[in-house]
Amino acid sequence: MVPLQFFILKKVEILKLIESDHHIIQVKLMNVEKNSLFVGDIFQTISSMNVNIDMISEVMLEDEMRIDFTCSQDDQKNLDRALSLIRSKHPRMQIYQNRQVAKIKLESHEMKDEVGVAAMLFTLLGKHQIPLLQVTTSEVSISCVIPLEYVDLALSEIQNEYK
Repeated sequence: MVPLQFFILKKVEILKLIESDHHIIQVKLMNVEKNSLFVGDIFQTISSMNVNIDMISEVMLEDEMRIDFTCSQDDQKNLDRALSLIRSKHPRMQIYQNRQVAKIKLESHEMKDEVGVAAMLFTLLGKHQIPLLQVTTSEVSISCVIPLEYVDLALSEIQNEYK
């Protein structure tokens, strides 16, 4: 993780921290049954293999759902075991892993009271053609998974735009 400090939005200090993690795996689960017990079983299997999940996002489709999550590359062997078990229990599910990604996280408690922080970030990334592969948010943080080759550009542009 590389912590950096900078200011945005009319010199008002909003973002206290931006960090990047180049050592992650993004997993996509496709054709996931729309059933909470089913989803619970998936994550119980992953947990039972001692894999620590970071970001989780889901997309509800008409007849199924897609779940994306991230974990550390240090968990690769245990993740592979867990995904093998999941694949054997749920053969219609498609599972993809991507190690050529990184996570950028922006965080500050002041974000919860400021309008437009996500819009500004997404516009900046879009202006530089930086693909967003996964996004999760909370009141105080925005985490984005982007292709590994764009991390330095993204960090540099965020710093330049908001310092």
